[in-house]
Amino acid sequence: MIPVSEASIHDLIVVGGGPAGISCALECHENALDVVVLERQERVGGQLPSIPSPVYNYAAGFFENGEKMRDEMDRVAQLFLKDRIRTGCEVLGFNLAEKEVVTSKGKFKGKTILLATGYRIKRLDLPVPSEFTEDIIYRSGPTRESLIGKPIAIIGGGDSAVFTALDLAEYCSRVTVLARSSHFKARPDIVARMNQHKSIDVHTDSVVTKLIGKGKLESVIVSKGSDEFEVNCVKLIAKLGYLPNTDLFCEQLETSRGHVIVNPQFATSVDGVFASGDIVQPGYDRVAFAVGSGMMAARSIRVFLGHTP
Repeated sequence: MIPVSEASIHDLIVVGGGPAGISCALECHENALDVVVLERQERVGGQLPSIPSPVYNYAAGFFENGEKMRDEMDRVAQLFLKDRIRTGCEVLGFNLAEKEVVTSKGKFKGKTILLATGYRIKRLDLPVPSEFTEDIIYRSGPTRESLIGKPIAIIGGGDSAVFTALDLAEYCSRVTVLARSSHFKARPDIVARMNQHKSIDVHTDSVVTKLIGKGKLESVIVSKGSDEFEVNCVKLIAKLGYLPNTDLFCEQLETSRGHVIVNPQFATSVDGVFASGDIVQPGYDRVAFAVGSGMMAARSIRVFLGHTP
């Protein structure tokens, strides 16, 4: 039997230290609830560091990129939740009905649970030889300087792929964007900027089928309908979107395509279990929504525990 890690039964266990989880934890902690936040990474912020572009659509402030936004969120969390956050704490399993969470640091038990586990990066569905491992990139920010003057390819058709292309086109000799769909899901304004950029080549209905190179990536083979062509690149940046981190508990409550179904109060189908952020349905994958949904979940949690909101 795995022992309970802390003597008390917490009012609230927040699983995930991204914008939704931290928002909920701050509100509940301010209202004197006994809150504990379980975060797998060593810092809070979730997927914020994967945002390569300026964040204009968050009313509380402007941030140069997601990394800067994470820094500020981490600062606030350390100020007000330092003793409440358990970083480096990997969740291994759930018993939602009993409000129990099993982690690498023991078992936690609560009166309520907030599921704010967020998204994970969708990986390339293609065999990757070991010598190419470092040439397949999912987050381009940390490698920008190493790409100066070199050709790269980007897979994806969403905002992240297009923003990355526009950013790296200022550094790389050539940027080739490969979208599986016949059209881009990204914002029309940034797609227009991409299409007009002299250093960016764009291909729709295109799928990477093979990686080529001797000891390191040199090019990729692309299938487009019945045709194939080769694209020279020293790095392949995969912006394939995200998958909800719900595998460990999805069979214990109602879900839709991996997302947790919630009501307007962000309550799930399990009594006393709430969810917020990217994993909920209906929802919207924006930081502002994550923060707002975390706050709304906090209100519902307080009501559930008999507090006056």
